[in-house]
Amino acid sequence: MNTTRTPDRRAFTLTELIAVITIIVILLAVSIPTFRSTIAASDSSNVETQLRLALLSARNAALHSERGADTAAVFTFQPGGKTTVLICEQVGTFRDRSNPGSSVDRDVFVPVPAFEPVQLTAGWMLSGLVPAGTLPTNSDPGWYEVSADRSFDTDQRNWVFPETEFFDARVVDDGGNRQTFMIRFIGGIGSVAVGDDREALILSPRATTLGRDRSPYEDVRVDATTDLSRTVRQALNNTAFLRTNQGSSGGDPLTNLFGDISGDTILARTVEQIALYKASDLANGLGIKLNRDSGIFYVYDADAPQIDSKDEPEDFHNRLRWWIEGNTTAARNNRDDDWILQDDDDRPVARLYTVQRYTGVLQPVPLLDFAGANR
Repeated sequence: MNTTRTPDRRAFTLTELIAVITIIVILLAVSIPTFRSTIAASDSSNVETQLRLALLSARNAALHSERGADTAAVFTFQPGGKTTVLICEQVGTFRDRSNPGSSVDRDVFVPVPAFEPVQLTAGWMLSGLVPAGTLPTNSDPGWYEVSADRSFDTDQRNWVFPETEFFDARVVDDGGNRQTFMIRFIGGIGSVAVGDDREALILSPRATTLGRDRSPYEDVRVDATTDLSRTVRQALNNTAFLRTNQGSSGGDPLTNLFGDISGDTILARTVEQIALYKASDLANGLGIKLNRDSGIFYVYDADAPQIDSKDEPEDFHNRLRWWIEGNTTAARNNRDDDWILQDDDDRPVARLYTVQRYTGVLQPVPLLDFAGANR
């Protein structure tokens, strides 16, 4: 007699289904923060690696320079929160007469074609440390000169940001608003130019043809040349060109082409310490919103860089200094006396570095409190 066995069909009960879902939710709640922490740590490590690569590239360029020229890792900032490091080489020096009634010898640097710019992961920013008393006063124009929209307390040390893209891109003769910092390496030796306070001009031509139809811009097209280094050297050494071309700044064509007033140049100086941080961490620490267009705490303005904050510019820079140096409580509360060494909430977020003088290796710098004690 044949018998047919009925398959055992057993479904999940509602209680079992709820139990399984609950376990999955618990596992996700535990694993997601860990996963995010792992991603953040990897992201941070990658950015530091990119920065190390940029500095070593600049040093290698100095060691292998055919003319024994100095090189530099020059820090720039582009729209959308992108920091880029240019590997540049010195191609000459000239007397810059950008400021009426005064002149100063400035080196001219151009990007080295053999080295690609190094772009940091989007959202990561760099600032350079300027010692107290070394920024211009209200009456002195120059590198990070004081203005109503971007004011520093010059009696304090300050952290400056690459102000390389805050300008009117439609003209070629308002470059006074473009400035940044760099790490300079001595040509043929490769050591860091420690204590070098010379100002340099970095050629970074604007992508515009407006204004280039008049002398001297039409004769030296830095925006269209295929060999920027050769073009700049020829202009600096061409005495016939200097005699026959008249510019708008006291009849000095080189000042118009390569001086601080030129829209194609960025005024730069060497710093010895840099800070690396995420823009979002800075915004959270200071209780501000990042500007939607720039991706950082600046507003794009055709006339001058402007801080996008309700603080007065000087107060903002003080808070920025406290936050970068680890005094996050003071930065959050805008009170210098809020430094609390044992405050669990007062943890440094930014990372401070210097560059080893003879090897060009990036080295972490211990954070110091305002009394000078190691944290």
